[in-house]
Amino acid sequence: MKTVSMRTLLLSGACVMALGANGALAGGFGLHEQSAEALGESFAGVAAGAGGLSAMFWNPATLTNSPGIQTSSSYTLIVPYASDTNTSPGPIAALPSAGNTIGTALVPASYASYQLNNQWWLGVAINSPFGLATKNNFGTAPGLWGLTTSVFTTDITPELAFKVNDWISVGVGVQIEYMELRETQAKNQAAVPVAIAKARSWGAGFTAGVTLKPIDGTEIGVGYRSQVRQGLQGSLTAITPAPGAPFYTTISAPLTLPDSVSVGLRQRITPQLTLLAGLEWTGWGRLQSLSVSATAPALGGAIANGQVLRVENLRYRDGWMYSLGGEYQWDPNLTLRAGAAYEVSPVTNANRDVRLIDADRVWLSLGASYKVSSKLKIDLSYAHIFYANGTINIPAGSTFPAIPVAYTGNTSARGDVLSVGMTYRWDAPVAAVVAKY
Repeated sequence: MKTVSMRTLLLSGACVMALGANGALAGGFGLHEQSAEALGESFAGVAAGAGGLSAMFWNPATLTNSPGIQTSSSYTLIVPYASDTNTSPGPIAALPSAGNTIGTALVPASYASYQLNNQWWLGVAINSPFGLATKNNFGTAPGLWGLTTSVFTTDITPELAFKVNDWISVGVGVQIEYMELRETQAKNQAAVPVAIAKARSWGAGFTAGVTLKPIDGTEIGVGYRSQVRQGLQGSLTAITPAPGAPFYTTISAPLTLPDSVSVGLRQRITPQLTLLAGLEWTGWGRLQSLSVSATAPALGGAIANGQVLRVENLRYRDGWMYSLGGEYQWDPNLTLRAGAAYEVSPVTNANRDVRLIDADRVWLSLGASYKVSSKLKIDLSYAHIFYANGTINIPAGSTFPAIPVAYTGNTSARGDVLSVGMTYRWDAPVAAVVAKY
């Protein structure tokens, strides 16, 4: 009976540890890469409308900046590198270090807006706000503490914005979010995973925001994205070389994804030059632990329905991002962009593990937009991300199943991001009316 209990807790750990994984170049497992246009300025000012139609992801009130009927899409290629150098004492010291543990990803995002009249706008955004893919190979030292992790989300957000007058707009939206998680966990360096965890669910939340234009050439925006509670349900399966059918049980691992607040400023300096600033807070600090429970009896009554199988201490802190950028109108068709940002990760040396090679980072970005016609605009942006080096310290016996030796490692990471986007206006653009003050 004791052997059965140990195996069960090992399997439950597979689902828990899937959440402790390196994000695709954003704090935790979040994704900033929702806009080709905004990437070129390191997301500075997005809550105030920088980023064009895609700014609705951060602040639905920015919809009122997009006249007529418009659609926009972006495709962002993320090419990260994250390594973990084994510095462990004792028998683990002989095992090789992990190479690149994080995979290349393509992140799409799509937006549409429809202006009903002079005051009301409808919109919809389709995004992947959270996601990751990490892997520690068999035979490496980090592989003893974790193998593969995959998190996928899709968020569909219908939005409504209202232009109160020429200087204030408000907006709201409803998030409908799907989440899927998959993870493998090894017992030893044999070439067979001992546990595979799969879980999925739907959740709901909301967005809200306001933009202010107190004087000509100045726009201030504040946007909020709420928490989304995901009641993850799935299965844990054991695959071992031993004879007999694989062990199988169902699990529940509810998780509340963090909320965020974005503040942005756009300030026109000259008819050609606009400066941008942004501040973003993400409530990762509310994710302190995660519990996994059985949802059905298993193993001849050794596991009861509702039994807590494992509690994982995540100990995240809140994430912050500070950004500055600028746009320069080179000519009526070409706009150039640049930006820089500093991001504070929810992960520190105190809570980093082999699945979470995350750290504070600096973003440097360049981008450009070109108007092909009065209806079509193309965006192209590139960013390089510099991560701070970090350490991993896992004490002996602190994991389950308990590994009687400690693991230590030194981490380093970097990333390149390339994004292309297109915005198209489907109705006939109307000549702008110049206001006189």
